[in-house]
Order: sequence, then C-alpha cells, then structure tokens
Amino acid sequence: MLSPQDIYERVAAHLLAQRAVSEDDNGSCRLRSPQGHKCAIGSLVRDEVYEAGLEGVGISYYRHAQDGKLLRALYASNVNAYDPNVIDLLIELEQIHDDASVEEWPHLLATLGKRHAFV
Repeated sequence: MLSPQDIYERVAAHLLAQRAVSEDDNGSCRLRSPQGHKCAIGSLVRDEVYEAGLEGVGISYYRHAQDGKLLRALYASNVNAYDPNVIDLLIELEQIHDDASVEEWPHLLATLGKRHAFV
C-alpha cells in the first residue's frame, strides 16, 4: 500500500503537472473528465480499475462509510482508503482540487505537505 507521503507526493505532482480542474461540461468535479483530466482522487485510481460508476460521490462521503465502490477501487490501486488517516488526507487533497483555483494549488499543496511533515 502507498504511504500517506507517497499519496501526497503522487497527487501533488499530478495536480501541479496537469494544472487544470477535472470537471464535466456542467462544471461538476469528476474523477476523470471528458477532456482526460483527473482529480486528486482520480489520479490514484488505476486505469484498469476505473469505471464510470465510481463518479458522483465525493471522497468525503466515505469518511464515515464502511465500504463502497470508490473505496474498493482505491484499495485495488494500492491506496488504503479504509484507514481513517488516509481518508482524511484524501479529503484534504480533494478539497484543494475542488475548492481552490489552479493558481492557489502550489501554495496549498506545499502548506498541506508541511502540516503533515511530508516536505
């Protein structure tokens, strides 16, 4: 399984390279967009595990859920989203993608990394 630091580094590198929000034509965030973008969580889901049925429920829903398609897909992608510490990190990463402008991402990701002692 990926460590929290591995998760942070992978998502931060992905978002900073992509420099675009993953959203549908209505502006709703998506794991995978029609343009080929991936959100913070979508970047962790392996291509062979991804399916359209994973869309529509944000990772924060799973903070108190015991199981679900997205948790299983992440686990199959070496991300133990059943671990409360991992799910909290995933929620923080997703909030940066969903709620902040792309221009804010470098600063917010660096701040998150420092807060968690990843950098």
